[in-house]
Amino acid sequence: MGYTVSALPNYTNEPVEKLIMNKLFDEIPTLKYCETQTGIKSAETINIISTDPVWQEVACNFSASGTTTFTQRTITVGKRRINMKWCEDDLEPKYTQKALKKGSEYTSLTFNTEIVSDTLQNVNKKMETALWQGDTASWNTALNAADGFVKIINAATIGGTLSGTTWSKANSRTVMTGLADLVAADVDVWRDGNTNVKFFMNPTMVHQYRMKLVSDNLYHITGEESKLYVEGTNIEIVAVPGLAGLNYIYAIEPENMYFGTDLENEWEKFKVWYSQDNDEIRFKAKWKYGVQVAFPLRIYKYLGV
Repeated sequence: MGYTVSALPNYTNEPVEKLIMNKLFDEIPTLKYCETQTGIKSAETINIISTDPVWQEVACNFSASGTTTFTQRTITVGKRRINMKWCEDDLEPKYTQKALKKGSEYTSLTFNTEIVSDTLQNVNKKMETALWQGDTASWNTALNAADGFVKIINAATIGGTLSGTTWSKANSRTVMTGLADLVAADVDVWRDGNTNVKFFMNPTMVHQYRMKLVSDNLYHITGEESKLYVEGTNIEIVAVPGLAGLNYIYAIEPENMYFGTDLENEWEKFKVWYSQDNDEIRFKAKWKYGVQVAFPLRIYKYLGV
């Protein structure tokens, strides 16, 4: 006699304590470079002052000359929310039942840590894209709450635009040095090389440029550098996921980039509660956000060909 097991399914271990998720964004990368302006309910201005003192010849009189000009740029914020709900009873028929507390009353989110963490990482990913590619004319609700840097800068009169060279790995050095030349020609921005300008660009483009430097036998580029610079300059290259899919480069000083919101990190101030009337767990988050640049004439860009 022996075992008869033909009627049983093959064993699959389903350990409920080992739930994994995509690793996306623990933070919003672009926000590390922005000035943050809080307390904005709908729109608020960036108030700018500019004084032009006129030099005069010395004489025994007082002849006033020079102007102080006040200008403004407006940050308009959009509003978004997340509403989700769960019925814990749905976990009973599956392996997830192992994590449920004893009894039939479930008043808390069983996988609270995993679900909330995964939710916030996805919010950060979408926010990063919206900061750059936001467009109020878009059909996508993750993009159409407010205009992003791309639309705002492209609509403004800026310092200059590099064109005429198609982006590719082979052409990457030509594009990067060409854009750097535009920046260097602006003495106010370049300041004899002591510039704070950074090149914000698609991470894939950064990788292609790095590989081009390596393939051209510039062996000081190893891939282990914590920062990458445009060759021959102190212009730092910043890979921003928000520009993924676009062959765009924006040369901007971080102090020229503004992020507006009502309450800082408001999208992380969510609520999770048990609704007794509906016998379900609910999640809610609401926030406002928008971006703006203060001095468009100090910005340079490359938009591919």
